[in-house]
Amino acid sequence: MGKEPAVRPNRGSSLRPRAETPRRHFLYLDVTKEEQQKIRDYCVQQKISVSQFLADLVIKDAKSKPKRKDKITIRAEFEVTPEEQEKLELLLRLHQKGSIGQFVSELLRPSLEVQKLHAPVETTPLRYYLSEEEHEIVTKHMASKGIAARNYGALLALKAIEKLRKRGK
Repeated sequence: MGKEPAVRPNRGSSLRPRAETPRRHFLYLDVTKEEQQKIRDYCVQQKISVSQFLADLVIKDAKSKPKRKDKITIRAEFEVTPEEQEKLELLLRLHQKGSIGQFVSELLRPSLEVQKLHAPVETTPLRYYLSEEEHEIVTKHMASKGIAARNYGALLALKAIEKLRKRGK
């Protein structure tokens, strides 16, 4: 009795266009509590359902042309003590690496080539619904990426929210 009525994110907004078949298929995302709150806040602000937001993102990504042919340079910055710096330089010499970047890259490469990424983080599932055709397109696309659907969708959602947040500043 004392509970407040549930806030429906899509109240007052248009719904997703009708699919040719009912949206009976679904996929899950694994998100942390903080990520879940970010996604919900965004959906309430945009007046769309969480399922609609997530489904639209993964469908758009699956149908987009792959543009990821160029390599990206990542610069990592971290603090070490003078003693640790000397040890790092010695490691570079012993492993015959030209730079710290090359050394770190070769250390990380096996983890990036693993098909299923794992981390000790507590997550909660979010479900989004797709039609049979949408489900087939999305699952094939995610399989070609080599990333689990539960993680890939969460990555897309958080990137989209961050991109819109930066644009809004």
